[in-house]
Amino acid sequence: MTMTTDWRETWRKKLVPAAVALKQIKAGNRVFIGSACGEPQALIRAMVESGEHAEDTELLNVLTMGVAPYIELRYAERFRANAFFIGHGLREAVGQCRADYTPIFFSQIPAMFLSCRIPIDVALIMVSPPDEQGFCSLGVSVDVTRAAAQSAKVLIAQVNSHMPRTLGNSFLHVRDIHYLVEHDEPLLEWPVVTYPDDCTRGIAEHVASLISDGDTLQLGIGHLPDAILASLNDRKDLGIHTEMLSDGVMHLVEQGVITGRRKTLHQGKIVSSFAAGTHALFRFLDNNPQIEMHPSDYTNDPRVICQHDNLMAINSAIEVDFTGQAVADSLGEQLYSGMGGHADFMRGAALSRGGKPILALPSTALTPHGPRSRIVAAVQPGAGVITTRGDVHYVVTEYGVAYLHGKTMRERAMSLISIAHPDFRSELLHAAKRRHLVYANQILVNGKPYPAELEETFTLADGRELMVRPIRPDDESMMKGMFYSFSEQTKYLRYHGTLKSLPHNRLQVFCNVDYDTEMALVVAHGEGGHAEIIGVGRYLTTPDTQTAEMAFAIRDDWQRLGLGTHLFQRLAAIAVPSGIRQFHADVLPENSGMLKIFHRSGLNTETVTNDGVVGVVIQLQE
Repeated sequence: MTMTTDWRETWRKKLVPAAVALKQIKAGNRVFIGSACGEPQALIRAMVESGEHAEDTELLNVLTMGVAPYIELRYAERFRANAFFIGHGLREAVGQCRADYTPIFFSQIPAMFLSCRIPIDVALIMVSPPDEQGFCSLGVSVDVTRAAAQSAKVLIAQVNSHMPRTLGNSFLHVRDIHYLVEHDEPLLEWPVVTYPDDCTRGIAEHVASLISDGDTLQLGIGHLPDAILASLNDRKDLGIHTEMLSDGVMHLVEQGVITGRRKTLHQGKIVSSFAAGTHALFRFLDNNPQIEMHPSDYTNDPRVICQHDNLMAINSAIEVDFTGQAVADSLGEQLYSGMGGHADFMRGAALSRGGKPILALPSTALTPHGPRSRIVAAVQPGAGVITTRGDVHYVVTEYGVAYLHGKTMRERAMSLISIAHPDFRSELLHAAKRRHLVYANQILVNGKPYPAELEETFTLADGRELMVRPIRPDDESMMKGMFYSFSEQTKYLRYHGTLKSLPHNRLQVFCNVDYDTEMALVVAHGEGGHAEIIGVGRYLTTPDTQTAEMAFAIRDDWQRLGLGTHLFQRLAAIAVPSGIRQFHADVLPENSGMLKIFHRSGLNTETVTNDGVVGVVIQLQE
C-alpha cells in the first residue's frame, strides 16, 4: 500500500459531521479555539448548538474576531472563555468577569501548551485541504495554534477550501488530526482603512522618517500599520519579520518595495505568525514561496528578532507617562487587549544591530468627557505597563518624535511634552513641575504647533546626511553640548565675546520659540542616542514684523562645508512667506565666513561699519 493511498483512506475514516466531532468535548474540558481570521466558525457554532453534554467548559482563545455565542448569558453555566488577547467580541464579557484574561507574551504561549502547564483536552482549528502528500496547512493562523494542535488530546479540524495553503512551519498531516469536518466558508476579514485621517497620516509620516532602505519591519495590530506601510512606497528592499501580516505588506510586495534582499535572517522571505486582512491578502498568501509562516515562539522570540540587523519594531500604546512607561493593554482598570508581542519585539529590536523600537500613538483619545491627552503625568490607576521606562526608545505622535533611551527624567518629560497635543502642553508642564521632574522655572512658549513640514534631509558633498529641522524645547541638552564644544574664537565671533556660559535659564529661551515671530533651525547629525546638534540659525522679528534680526553658528569641526549657506537660504525661504522683507545682522569684521555668505547670496546686501561692528541689511525677494 502506498503512502498516498494510506493517507486518503485515513482521511475518509476521519471525515465526520461537526455534531459528531464535537461530542468529544466533555464536562470540565479545556478547549482551544483557533485565532483571528483562522477561527473555525462552523465548529464554534456546532459546539454551542450541541454542547448540552459539555458543562463547565473552559475555552482558550487568542484575538477572537468572529462569532462568539458562547459568551452569551444563557450559556454561562456551560462555557467560560479565557482570552490570551482580548478581541472586540470578548471585551465586554471580560470587563464583567463573565470571561477571563490571561496576560502572557505570545512568545511564551506555545511552551505553556507543549509542556502541559496549560493542558488542552480538545483543540478546534481550521486548515486547508490536504496536499498530495496528505499535509494540511494552518494557513493564516500558525501563531499559537500549531502548539495547541500538537498538544491537544483530541484535535478537530474544520477543512475549508478558502483557507490558503501557506508555507513554512505551518503543516499538520491528516494522520495527526483526530476528526475532520469539511465546511467551506469565507474566512473572517480584518478591516482595512483605505483613507486614514490626518492624525494617522501624521504619525505614519513621522514613523516613516525613521525607516531607511533595507530595514526589516515588524508592525503591530490596528489601523496605523497599513498607513505606515503606505508611507514607504519610495523605499527599497525592505524586509518583514513580524507577528501579524496585513494587506499593506502585500501592496508593497506588489510595488517591489518589500524584497527582503538585505535581511540577515531568512533572506528574501517574509516571515510572520498570522495574517489578518482581506480575501485579496489570503489569495496572495496561497502557495506563495516568498511567505513563511512560523509559530509565535519563533517569530516573537527576542533572540530570533535581534538576529535581524536594522529591525524596526513599530507598536502602539494607549498612553505613555513622563518617565516613558507605556500602557498597551488596558484603559485604566478596564482590560482592553493584551500583551501580544509588544514587549518581545521592542526588546528584540533594541538588541538588533541598528534596530529601533518605536511606539506610535495619537496625542489624544476621545472620551465621553472630551479629548484626553495620551501623554500623561502618570498612568491611570489600574493600568498595566507593558513596556517599561527602561525599554522605551522612540515615541511618536502626529506632532513629532521623542527619543527617550538613556535620557534623564527631565529630558524625557520635556521630549514627551513637546510631542503632546498643544492644547495639553501647559497642563502637562505644570504637572511635571509638581512632580519635580523639570526645572521650576521651565518655560514653554505657546505658539504654532511644531512645523514638522520644515524638516528636511541635507546631504553634504561627501555623502553624509544631516537633518535640518526647527528647534524644539527638548533640544536643550544638545544645544548645551554644541555651545561648550565651540572654540573661543567661534564663541567670540558669534556672541561678540559677551557669552561665556549657557546655563539653563538662558538656554531654554534659545530652545523655546513660537515658530511665528521667531524661528530657529538646527542641523542634527546622527539619530536616536547618537544625535547631536552641530549648527543653528535663527531669526527674530522686530515689532514691525517686516524685518528680522538673524544669526547662525556652526560647530568648529563642521565649518566650511556649506552648512551656514544652507541655513541662511532655508531661513530666508521661511521668512518671505511670513511677510518678512529684510534680514538684519551685526557681524564682527573678523567673521569673514559669515560676511561671504551674505554677499554671495545673490540678494541686495548693504553693510555699514559702526563701533567695530558691521551692520548688514539684506533685502529678501518674494
